[in-house]
Amino acid sequence: MKKKTMKRITLSAAGAAVILGMSAAGLPVHAMASAQAPAIASANMQAAAPAAKGVTLSEKVLKSTNPYLTAHIKVPQLAGMLDTHYQDEWNDIMLSHAQKDLANWEKEAAEAAAKAKKAHQEFRAYELTITYSLKSDGTGIPAGIISLEIVTEGSTGGTSMPRIDTYNVKNAAAAERVTLSDLLGGDYKAKLDADILAQMKKNPEKYFLEDYKGTSEEQTFYIENGELAVVFPKYSIAPGYVGSPEFRFALKGQSAGKTNQETGLKLDLKKAATYKNARGTEMVALRDAALQLGYELKWNPSSKTAEVRKGAQWTSVTVGKDAYSYAKTAPRALGAAPVLRQNKLYVPVRFISDVLKVEVQR
Repeated sequence: MKKKTMKRITLSAAGAAVILGMSAAGLPVHAMASAQAPAIASANMQAAAPAAKGVTLSEKVLKSTNPYLTAHIKVPQLAGMLDTHYQDEWNDIMLSHAQKDLANWEKEAAEAAAKAKKAHQEFRAYELTITYSLKSDGTGIPAGIISLEIVTEGSTGGTSMPRIDTYNVKNAAAAERVTLSDLLGGDYKAKLDADILAQMKKNPEKYFLEDYKGTSEEQTFYIENGELAVVFPKYSIAPGYVGSPEFRFALKGQSAGKTNQETGLKLDLKKAATYKNARGTEMVALRDAALQLGYELKWNPSSKTAEVRKGAQWTSVTVGKDAYSYAKTAPRALGAAPVLRQNKLYVPVRFISDVLKVEVQR
């Protein structure tokens, strides 16, 4: 790969057109693809020797004094890269993006509030949330690749249009942006597009097949646990309830990892919030269990669905639906639906033992 300037970093984050101060492209992830990710060939991606330790993140919190905007903004700041100059510029870029988003939303909120007041209408404060996730710290597979996701989501009281910005960088003495062609080879597009379309056709009710035009040159993607995750904007190829469709592929030669049974993973029920419902079904707080077992948990408030993921393992649960599945298995009932109780999402303990296949210790 040729050395690229730092200006190329800004192109790895999707989006340019601003609507209410927010990019119209690049959105949050709600995975709909199979967790058993098919393998795809990877190009000869020879990264320089990675750092002895992975990069780490701290954060800068931005606040708003605007009474018409509620802001929850956390901006990631990297440390531990081999190329410290690149690292400093990257951190500055991420902070600058967040500051511009905040300024745009403050301006739009103030203008909307003024219009509402003039029309003698009630105004509800706008909301802006920015979060992040380090998908790969440079010690995983492919070696030496840092992959970072930043989710920006604003709300004006209706359906939100969140944005996902992904940054994929080779951690070397002279750091470089990583592209899909770097990972998969220059002729990757036709096969990748066909593989994504094939996954969509397995669940045609969830997608607008006629709207799928293939991946773009600046396609949003990230790398996690030896897998490539390709992300599309909300509403672009699927209804809003799907969120931002994500399709995962195991990079060639990388396994999905051992199962929970093979690793001997166990849940200590004494270290998680539990209760028994009116029928006597034992319920456990899903977030407590996920943290203890090393799963990532993502909550979709609009659909009241929680996505549970660890590497290639993926499933989801929905409040009020006694239907549980794992990867592409048929849904099964466990005698109780997920329920919100005291601001916590609870699932039957059998979800841990029967679906995730984790031994439960009482």
